[in-house]
Amino acid sequence: MILFWFIVAAFGIVYVQGQVFQRFVLRRMKYERRFTSKSAYRGEQVELIEEMANAKWLPVPWLRVESQLSTHLHFQRLENFSVSSGQLYQNHKSFFSLSPYTKITRKHRITCAKRGWYKLQTVTLTGGDLLGLSKASEQLTLSGELLVYPKPAQVPIHELPYHSWQGDQSVRRWIISDPFIIAGVRDYQAGDTYKQINWKATAKTGNLQVHQYDFTADRRLMIYLNVDDAEGMWRSVTDLDLIERGIEWAAGAAEAVIQQGMEVGFAANMPIAGMRESVHIEPRGGHEHLIGILEEMAKLEIERTELFHHLIEREAISGYSERDVLMITSYWNDELEQQADQLRYNGNAVAVWLLTENALTEDDEGKPQSQSYREEVGA
Repeated sequence: MILFWFIVAAFGIVYVQGQVFQRFVLRRMKYERRFTSKSAYRGEQVELIEEMANAKWLPVPWLRVESQLSTHLHFQRLENFSVSSGQLYQNHKSFFSLSPYTKITRKHRITCAKRGWYKLQTVTLTGGDLLGLSKASEQLTLSGELLVYPKPAQVPIHELPYHSWQGDQSVRRWIISDPFIIAGVRDYQAGDTYKQINWKATAKTGNLQVHQYDFTADRRLMIYLNVDDAEGMWRSVTDLDLIERGIEWAAGAAEAVIQQGMEVGFAANMPIAGMRESVHIEPRGGHEHLIGILEEMAKLEIERTELFHHLIEREAISGYSERDVLMITSYWNDELEQQADQLRYNGNAVAVWLLTENALTEDDEGKPQSQSYREEVGA
């Protein structure tokens, strides 16, 4: 009889504790997950911080945190943490055990293996009783994100269109007089300012002489990237690595020009994530502008919005001039040559870097090889 009541009491205790934990185990639980940095370059490492707090009197015997992240974020193996990878996403499971009113912080080191825009979306918390007989689950929404910039390729600056890395260029036709470039002296004319007078030349000639300024054009580089991995490509890109390399070439060219104090813009027949139209960034200068370009490159979706020659044709029709144009493409044909001729006719310099299989090699720190580009410069 005593044994019977002991068994009944044991089952009663198990049932009661199961009901208590099932009802209260996730109460007043606080979970936070965030990246230590909002951005990184491909190949760099960042940390993912997990913070779990139990703000109640009831201990949590076990707690499982499940989530999904891109397979392009590589985690280091740790205790109480498991990863199972699929083709696009990997499932993460973290395990916790918390005493009353305690907080646990874990740091996971991540290697950013690929350019992209990675978001922390949801996690599922599952907790249970001491014996694992009952459990409760809850889904939480997260808001963190990580931008992984393309790793700028070390492009040889002399292979960019020649105007951009040389700074302001003297031109034969009138654009704007530059007070920093003096071509000589001339006789004073009505309208010349006092500051323009060249006193040494005036003393020598006996006539009032003023500085003769040269005329210059402020050069800007515009980079165009073609998402087509082959001529005649259908709607889908098959060689994703080749286009990723093209993005890194574009990033390297933009970085090189910005470091020379010049202005740079970027366009491609690709959309930003969540958009439909082709990306287009007008040339500007400065480090903040470079970061803006890298952010847009990080968000690029490798899919075609329009034919590349349509994009270049629209740019040529716009009639802009005094720019340097760099086209990065896997092929070159008569249609593109025609649009390049129009850009040159408008007064732009044009250079072409061809993306081939050789572009995927990391020779000479990933620089475009001589057989991988074609250069055409117009006056």
